[in-house]
Amino acid sequence: MASTAKTIVGETPTSLKIAKVQSWRAVLRRATVWKTARYTKGDIEATVVGLTDENGVTGYGYMPAMIVVGESPVTAEGLLHGAIAPILKGGEIIGVQAVMREIDSALGANPQIKFAVEEALLDLQAKRMATPVSSLFGGLCRKEVPVMRMLGLKPPKETAEEALGLVQRGYRYVKIKIGLDDKRDVETVRRTRETLGEDVFISVDANQAYTPMRAVRVLNQLADCNLVVVEQPVRQDNVRGMAFVRRNIDIPVMADEAVNTPMDALRLIEADAMDAVSIKLWKMGGYYKSKEIAALCSGANIAVHVGSTAASRLLEALQLHFCASIPDLFAGAEIGEFESLTDDPASGLTVEQGSLRVPDRPGLGVDIDMDKLRETTDFWQPK
Repeated sequence: MASTAKTIVGETPTSLKIAKVQSWRAVLRRATVWKTARYTKGDIEATVVGLTDENGVTGYGYMPAMIVVGESPVTAEGLLHGAIAPILKGGEIIGVQAVMREIDSALGANPQIKFAVEEALLDLQAKRMATPVSSLFGGLCRKEVPVMRMLGLKPPKETAEEALGLVQRGYRYVKIKIGLDDKRDVETVRRTRETLGEDVFISVDANQAYTPMRAVRVLNQLADCNLVVVEQPVRQDNVRGMAFVRRNIDIPVMADEAVNTPMDALRLIEADAMDAVSIKLWKMGGYYKSKEIAALCSGANIAVHVGSTAASRLLEALQLHFCASIPDLFAGAEIGEFESLTDDPASGLTVEQGSLRVPDRPGLGVDIDMDKLRETTDFWQPK
């Protein structure tokens, strides 16, 4: 059973009252295990948040529950119903950003559940106003967003063949995971470049696996592979190491795990430690915090890329609206990995010729199949 997007036609309400806070579990299936230098993961268990107003309109948000980032479905749902729901149901909400600041004051961390709550609020507000979420951000800078697809750690031949299959389906941006074996890293990237030719954008991501000197040694062997960027070559807290790598290679360096807040971005900018930043709305706590980081980096001539993980269309819908609303987007966006998953509870986004078109329907522009969700709300209610 799919949810329908109820809207209040003709009204443009700026404040709202939350009558109901709900949570569900979703399990998205992978055909093969996903492997990086940092972790290995199979099927994905995630939390879906639903916020319903006094008129029965519901907005939805998705939390990827990346334990490597420090949150799980259990911790997220406990905080949602124990700490966040009382704030949301405590009175009139005059604006999404205002209530998110109040939630920030109550919770010091937990960016993923904050993202899911903010996404649900934005979806709800846009549905109430009968407009796409991107309209809340000032409208579009582009109608379509090119998608970058990710390739997990696999043997060189298998990686090159998988990349070729993606290119044959219309993709022009691919990212190769590296970091476990120097020789194999070099062979994998070289073989993939030879297979794809020079017209495809290739980036590499070490997921913090290298030491600074090792990164320089390996990456200088790839100087002739025409790489668009190398992502997070060293530990996220090693700002000096990032700067060292950047000074000693000819490939642009992009920060991912090293940037979670505007202050993180400022530290790397001041250290001349990055050429680009990978923004993940779910890792940074939502749209508003991500917008701050994007503006700060753009002002410092740091390119803005949008990264992600394998997740539901529900998560990527908000990232898609974000991508469409920022003036400059570097190397596409990693918002199409739902193509590799089954049992996604959300529908409405389809990659065509390597790009996603921004929905023009009210809200996020996706539909939710409630039959693919298991509600967990009652578990967290007082007995």
